[in-house]
Amino acid sequence: MKLRGDVLKQIRRKRGLSQTALAEGICTQATISLMEKQNRLPKMDILTAICERLNISSDRIVENEVSGINETFNQIVDSLISRNFEDASTLLKKVHVKNLESDFDKQRYYYLVGMVQVESDQLDEAIFNFELVLTQFATTSANIYLAMTTAGMALAYLKRGDKERAARLTNRSVKLIDNKKLIGSLHQWASIDCQISELYLQLDDPDNAIDVANKGIELCREHDSLFLLDELYLCIGRSYLLKDEPEKAKESLEIAKSLSIARHGSVTENTILLELKNLEV
Repeated sequence: MKLRGDVLKQIRRKRGLSQTALAEGICTQATISLMEKQNRLPKMDILTAICERLNISSDRIVENEVSGINETFNQIVDSLISRNFEDASTLLKKVHVKNLESDFDKQRYYYLVGMVQVESDQLDEAIFNFELVLTQFATTSANIYLAMTTAGMALAYLKRGDKERAARLTNRSVKLIDNKKLIGSLHQWASIDCQISELYLQLDDPDNAIDVANKGIELCREHDSLFLLDELYLCIGRSYLLKDEPEKAKESLEIAKSLSIARHGSVTENTILLELKNLEV
């Protein structure tokens, strides 16, 4: 990850804060100076506190370094979101873990491998790779992949039929989000909210599913983004069906259908249309 010290400096000045004022109660003025002049990335708790004081998300001043491997990882993520698991698997085979230099890249790699394995029902292999992320790289950087990996492991255990452990892991992923200030992009935050909401739904916990999905919707609205909004509303609609509240379910599913058309999300759109058809029966 790379810190944009120039952007930090611009935002600080727009807020009318000196380096000393920004640092007060968080770190030293020298730390702020190093961040702005040398792009020095501080500890995650310091970075999070600075972002909160400036009222910005961390991805405003932190970015992943642009590289060929970063582009490949982004393509894999896009394939997973689009449910093109064959494409994701093909792209992963092009990545050689021995050539990955940073722990962050290794963390992403093993998480993505695990997610592809979950979808192909290679559950033992997936759990092994998720555990690598959580045990070997958990302390290297406080980023959103910790919560995403925990949710991925919950899905693996759910597919294995161990609902009790899946529920514990799902709750743990929520606590990671609520109790830790994790670094992540808008797409990652929306994705984890969607993933957790779907987990709660499969665990027959529609109230928590609705609550988490609404958090994802609020986040997307704050950033004027349509990303995954259709899937979040789909999850809410299904949750209301589980609660035997067909009117609320239909309302959410109709919103999901409109959003899916706007996003050209054909896979989601077909699923939504089927849910609406079943409601009419």
